[in-house]
Amino acid sequence: MGAEDMLSSISSALVQARRQAVALDGFPGALPVTLEAAYDVQARSRHIWTDQVGGWKVGGVPAAYLDKFDETRLAGPIFRKNILTANWGEVTSMPVYPGFAAVEGELVFCLGEDEQDDRLHVGVEIASSPLPAINDMGPIAVICDFGNNGGLILGPEIEDWRSYKPSVFKVVTEIEGGIVGQTEMRNFGEDALVALAFMRRHAKQYGIDLPAGTYVSTGAITGVHETAAGSRSEVSFGDLGTLRIHLVPAEPMP
Repeated sequence: MGAEDMLSSISSALVQARRQAVALDGFPGALPVTLEAAYDVQARSRHIWTDQVGGWKVGGVPAAYLDKFDETRLAGPIFRKNILTANWGEVTSMPVYPGFAAVEGELVFCLGEDEQDDRLHVGVEIASSPLPAINDMGPIAVICDFGNNGGLILGPEIEDWRSYKPSVFKVVTEIEGGIVGQTEMRNFGEDALVALAFMRRHAKQYGIDLPAGTYVSTGAITGVHETAAGSRSEVSFGDLGTLRIHLVPAEPMP
């Protein structure tokens, strides 16, 4: 099998597993060697997926892989049907695959016509994949499978976010009533802007359009907190409010 056929085969297997909402025993074939090849798989999958891209997630490349790859961040698409809006305190249900699922509190940009028109929201990225050990496989596997994204819960907008300068911005993540992660941000928005700049560079490199209205989720604030369908989570964003999440099993696509 040639290199192009191998990349297409990986893409087809990952897409089919998502459509059937089933877990895979392992990565479907040999892991690509380069980030470029992994993004090739991701692009093939985007083109055959039955939904349009509404946003992008930015994640980190684990420290153990930084000596192998030049990038410290990675990207994956978020599809429109899996972008759900939420108000403070209300429970939002999001489907996840039986392989892997996690909740990640994040800052989320909504891009404007110009950079000065960008808006900022709080949100929760739902990471999910048919690959149970996707994060253990490393960034190549994550990139191949849509960046390990399952959806985005978009919380309220932070008005005048450029002038919002709390001395400490505390984010706390709970699963089933227990705290699983917490962080005190002392430079609000700085890392999110670095992630956004990465996404713009990445889009230019790979010929990706970022029209106004595109969401960019900028990375887990308190970490990647693994859980499963049926669990209930809360992410508190300091004095702003709390988002509540109920994960449910993904259903096979018709």
